[in-house]
Amino acid sequence: MTHWLSAFLIAPLIACVSASAQPLTPIPVKHITAPPSDISAGLVKLPDPSSIPVTSHSALLPVHMEHIDGRWAWSTTLDVQQRGARIALLSAQPESWSTTLLPNNQARIPSIETGTDSLAWVAPDREFKHLSISENQEGEWTLTLNADHDAPGFVLIDSGPKSTLSTHVNTLSTLQSLPITLHSSLDAGSRITSLAAEITSPSGLVSSERAQHGTTSITFIPEEVGSYSIRVTAHGVSANGSDILLTTQHLIDAAPQAPLLKQAAVQSSDAQIVFTFDPDDSQRRTILAAEVWGQIDGQPTAVAWISNIVGQSRTLTLDTRWIAASGVDPSTLELREIRLHDIDSMVPLEIIDRMQVPLTGMPLPQAPSKITQDMLTGKQGSLVPAEITPQITQSAGPGHRLMLVHGYCTDAVPFTVSHFSGDLALFEDFEQSRSHDAFALELLSQSSPMKSFGVVAHSQGGMAALHLRTFYWSGLDWARGNRLIQTVGAPYQGTSLAGNAAVLGDIFGFGCGTNDNMTYSGSANWLSLIPTWARDDVYYYTTSFEDGFFFDYCNIVTDLLLSDPDDGVIERSAGQLSGAHNMGHLEGWCHSDGMRDPGQCTDQNRNSIMNQEARR
Repeated sequence: MTHWLSAFLIAPLIACVSASAQPLTPIPVKHITAPPSDISAGLVKLPDPSSIPVTSHSALLPVHMEHIDGRWAWSTTLDVQQRGARIALLSAQPESWSTTLLPNNQARIPSIETGTDSLAWVAPDREFKHLSISENQEGEWTLTLNADHDAPGFVLIDSGPKSTLSTHVNTLSTLQSLPITLHSSLDAGSRITSLAAEITSPSGLVSSERAQHGTTSITFIPEEVGSYSIRVTAHGVSANGSDILLTTQHLIDAAPQAPLLKQAAVQSSDAQIVFTFDPDDSQRRTILAAEVWGQIDGQPTAVAWISNIVGQSRTLTLDTRWIAASGVDPSTLELREIRLHDIDSMVPLEIIDRMQVPLTGMPLPQAPSKITQDMLTGKQGSLVPAEITPQITQSAGPGHRLMLVHGYCTDAVPFTVSHFSGDLALFEDFEQSRSHDAFALELLSQSSPMKSFGVVAHSQGGMAALHLRTFYWSGLDWARGNRLIQTVGAPYQGTSLAGNAAVLGDIFGFGCGTNDNMTYSGSANWLSLIPTWARDDVYYYTTSFEDGFFFDYCNIVTDLLLSDPDDGVIERSAGQLSGAHNMGHLEGWCHSDGMRDPGQCTDQNRNSIMNQEARR
């Protein structure tokens, strides 16, 4: 069975057992360059953190029962709005809870629908109960849970508020021992009256923070390295005086600080300029990037954006043809927005605004008539040591192949293999949680016997393929045909479920570990390192549930956590990749098997088109 987890959905607060340490292997890396148009378009820039908030129209409330008169009980009040309410009861022991949902105005006749839904797509023996209050039942209601023993869990409530809670971090450089602030706000004329956060550290320590009176921000200092799960709870009042209770769930990686870059030494030749920063003796792999600028008659002019993966030696390389093409004076060169990113979390470890790197007496080649491939990727030859697990599946072998790639934590290939023909390979790395980089290295390992290959990928597999194409030399660079990377349901801009559904792993005991690359901020950090020429090799499809006249969804739990339209795991808006080829959106297909509509990887028409158009 193909899990909805193939999109990395669940990020439980427990870590996966790591594989045994592997010897470092020299991996061929590219010297990446993007034209100045990528700088002006903002594609290789970090966004303002306020532009990528986590938003919510629901409240995920922990159930902590109290022992009252020989029974265990928990209750909460709902201020139901005109469009009614939807409630999901999430417990590892759903039969333990007896539920009462009544209007506080006893004169009103309640109109409630109840039902159960299966969690077969993640846990075959688990179900959850859901309740719905129909439209025009406004006012206060009370939900009460009773049990004969302490039965913790969570209640997910959408009581129909017109307001949305929005929370964002103050910085994308979330580092150990440095303060991180979360700012929250409500829209539609509503205001926050109190704000609190429950913070769970990587080791499982739980702490609470409250915003100071009259403020709407919370600050904490991450003392540990790793992923922090944070639930922000906001109480507020709407424009019409109704009470509001909303939460946002966050997954924030606190990365270890790295040795500072300091001033770069510059070496030049007719062909290239090498900027060398202080080494990192730990040999930690990072991604280094910078904008190159110069002046024409005193006017600042962008030359190019350069980047590559580095180890102990931290250098950037610029082909001198870019300087010739820009027309700038080499004696005015400077680096701007110099960034060092953690290879796994993608957190920016250091950002330097600008650094003077003037060159005098340097001969320049003739300005090129067009941009060539080696101006964008450099030439093969550079190696960086990496931890890579040799793993060749039975379907991988010599040839020019099409590789079908699954996503996060799946237990099977999600595509209907019979819809594809020719020389195929099936990527197999089941029930794993890997960063985009680690995932890309698995792709590199399994594809190593092939002369060339193209990719049809689901969910995170699409980002891993794009990461491989961007940073490493592989068989992708020698494939021939129309479409190099084709993806279905890939959350290029992240999903709120990376943090918001983390608790499901705790409740039901499944999942493969946290995945920070899939948060909105993690995705933004990663995308800021992907140039247009790599994005142009991607052809992507999105889907969502079939929207009829009634309340529709792929899964009722995730629908309470996502903004419509969605495929049960990613929102249509977050599945977009600027600079790539949008092949369209289709209703009636959910992210994977076990949801209300068929799994998107089983669409024979789309699969046949991807098979026909694929490079190999």
